[in-house]
Amino acid sequence: MLQSRPKRYFAVHFLLLRFLGLGWWHHPEEGKTENFPGWYFYYSIVTEIVWVAGFVGLETIDPFVGEKDLDRFMFSLSFVITHNLTLIKLYIFFFKNKDIQDIVRTLEIDIYDYYQNDKKNRATVRLSKMLTGAFLFFGWMTIGNGNVYGTIQDLRWRAIVANLNDTSSRPVRTLPQPIYIPWNYQNDKSYIPTFVLETIGLLWTGHIVMTIDTFIASLILHMSSQFVILHEAITTAYDRTMLKLREGISHDTEELQAEGSVTISPEENNERIVESFLTKAEIENELQKTLTNCFRQHQLLINCVEKFSRTYSYGFMTQLLSSMAAICVVMVQVSQDASSFKSIKLVTSLAFFVAMIIQLAIQCFTGNELTLQAERISDAVMQCKWERMPVRHRRQLLLIMMRAQRPLRLTAAGFTNMDNACFLAIMKAAYSYYAVLSQKQQEDNKSL
Repeated sequence: MLQSRPKRYFAVHFLLLRFLGLGWWHHPEEGKTENFPGWYFYYSIVTEIVWVAGFVGLETIDPFVGEKDLDRFMFSLSFVITHNLTLIKLYIFFFKNKDIQDIVRTLEIDIYDYYQNDKKNRATVRLSKMLTGAFLFFGWMTIGNGNVYGTIQDLRWRAIVANLNDTSSRPVRTLPQPIYIPWNYQNDKSYIPTFVLETIGLLWTGHIVMTIDTFIASLILHMSSQFVILHEAITTAYDRTMLKLREGISHDTEELQAEGSVTISPEENNERIVESFLTKAEIENELQKTLTNCFRQHQLLINCVEKFSRTYSYGFMTQLLSSMAAICVVMVQVSQDASSFKSIKLVTSLAFFVAMIIQLAIQCFTGNELTLQAERISDAVMQCKWERMPVRHRRQLLLIMMRAQRPLRLTAAGFTNMDNACFLAIMKAAYSYYAVLSQKQQEDNKSL
């Protein structure tokens, strides 16, 4: 039974984006681009006002209101940096969704006008779903661990309060994550709803960050996969052409097959049969069609990557800035928790630290893979039996090779390339800033 070609590569992401109020993203075969139809427009306004403008606004206020110890200030600042800079990504998804949908259409629909490998496409879809699921699960674990820490802290607060007499002053009751709350939440009647509100807010904003990041990483994975398929298309271009011509020959070829079945490969046998029954001009014309399709497929992928790079370049820049600052801040937090053996808080800080690294890594590593696979197209030209092709076809192959040797990169607003070297540079810069902050903190402690 023949399988139909894979469709709806980003179905999981589109469902999440719809639920989070980031647009009613349509699958390319639907032929629609309106992202805020009817009632959904008001749903998006409400969710973005409550959870993005409201919740992130309260997070932003918290570090700068009242007296804060360094421990709470640093942890709060890490969330502020991550969520506030994500607003730039939201701008891209709201106002450039048409461009992103065009890129999705190219990868799901337009590319099927050329050579494709359905098995490879299905494997990439599975990989992107696994990446998304793993990152979302890790996000749940990070936020859940923070809530466990908050619950334990509240139980300790209850135990302390239970032993106090009526004249003793109560310690301040805290929430799991540092956030500014404009109402009194110290009694149980208001504390529990506030606790739930904060948990939902963290899950909502966290899912926005994770969905956008994994969707972008999945897009890059699919573009990388298409260059692998193009590599296969160019490498097999000559043999595929001969096989196609061989299948179109209606003459009896059993005698020719019997002569060379032991001493030559099936590809060489196909070539012998084709050359025996077709003219040189007929073979060259069919080969020209195959190579032209490879050339057009290459140009389509290049245009797709360049359009994606232009559309999301400031998103990459946002990612680099937020990751560098947040990783630096969380490193300070981790070192403080480790030095004071705050085991429960240390787990939360470590989980958030790893999440920040993964958030940066998935885009840098996939961007690096895209560049490598695009460069490998020139290797495919050298492996495509070009020596058996006429000179006019070799010129076309030479154009493909020359273009492939120009690196195809994703950039962060033109400042740097999204690759492994960028990831290492960000980690080194974050560590340098951490070392300076730690040294400054030690000097302040000594002066006290």
